[in-house]
Amino acid sequence: MLKKMTYRKLTVSFCALFALLCIYFFPLKDNTLELKTNIIYEEDKDYEYIYLIDNEEYVSLVSLQINSKSVEDKIKERIEYLIIDSDYENVIPKGFKGVIPKNTKINSVKVEDNKVYIDFSEEILNIEENKQEKMLETIIFTSTENNLIEEVYLFINGNEIKEINSKKIKYPLTRKYGINKKYDITKLDNLSKTTVYYVGDIDDRKYYVPITYVSNDTTEKIMVIINELKSSIIYQSNLSSYLNNSTKLNNYEIIENTMYLDFNEKIFDIDNEIILEEVKYTISESVFENYEVKEVVFKVNGEEVYKVS
Repeated sequence: MLKKMTYRKLTVSFCALFALLCIYFFPLKDNTLELKTNIIYEEDKDYEYIYLIDNEEYVSLVSLQINSKSVEDKIKERIEYLIIDSDYENVIPKGFKGVIPKNTKINSVKVEDNKVYIDFSEEILNIEENKQEKMLETIIFTSTENNLIEEVYLFINGNEIKEINSKKIKYPLTRKYGINKKYDITKLDNLSKTTVYYVGDIDDRKYYVPITYVSNDTTEKIMVIINELKSSIIYQSNLSSYLNNSTKLNNYEIIENTMYLDFNEKIFDIDNEIILEEVKYTISESVFENYEVKEVVFKVNGEEVYKVS
């Protein structure tokens, strides 16, 4: 036993001496233990929503970094993301793409009150006929996202665009234009539009896709939203809804700028008594798209559980 202990002490001493000699003859570089102080964290970046085309040809909501500061410059930068083969092509996430014809230039962007005037070069007219609707949707929704802009006006070299591929354009262009429109109509008058947000997935990256239902249905829009979400577990291809189909909207009311939604307990996640982020987002974003409210309050059997502003 004594011999083992002596041997162990000698071994430890030798290892320590060897380590000191290594440090002496082969000193560590000065920057080995230096910490980088110029790290830019993701939450410090200025991200804004832009509407791009996904693999299924849906106009989709994507968050991308915006470097501009003024309202005009931000709108211009966001629209430039929509141009095919633009300078931003390499930072667009996999599975998404722009739709505005390549080589299109943005001559100017002017903002007055709640209106934006965007002047393009003539290359924008090179849009294929079957893609012009998607192009208009991306421009309208991208221009009116994350700011107080409500109306969009389009120009080519100073002249207002009256039509594209023989399609007349009626101003002002607003979000009431609709997006990824689905039609179920029996007559052309008394049309109702309700926009519902779904969840998309590309390589385990979730994003959101708005669908505008155009119909003659006079059902209150919040009921359309909830009924569509809870009945559309898999809406189409990669679009999903995370709302349990047993969910019931007990009551709803709007007080000032807030919509109160009272659900039964089925709105909770099955494993935990929480509302999934996907459920909260699809419902609240759908509400904001269809109602002029600034806040959505979620209740379960009369008790407030969550608030989205």
